[in-house]
Amino acid sequence: MAKAKCEAKIKWKGWNRGGYAEVMNGWGVQAMLDQKANAAAAACNSTFTPKYGESGYSTATIGGSLARGRVVYTDSNHANVSERRHNRLQSAFGGD
Repeated sequence: MAKAKCEAKIKWKGWNRGGYAEVMNGWGVQAMLDQKANAAAAACNSTFTPKYGESGYSTATIGGSLARGRVVYTDSNHANVSERRHNRLQSAFGGD
């Protein structure tokens, strides 16, 4: 049996901030972020019992220094207190 060994050394030139921002702001990545954020909000709203016509969880787009992102937040005081008690967002994203 012959042994073959392949070695390649790549010199790191640093990352390109403009290229990173272009990829992260692209429609594919933004659609994936929208899908994940909306799914997390829907999962949290499915177990939340609103009081007095209040809504539970919503999503919003935020602008970062390099790219846009998404945030899932509570809409009311009741949802905020319930979130601290039940940790729905943490469980929606795979936490304990």
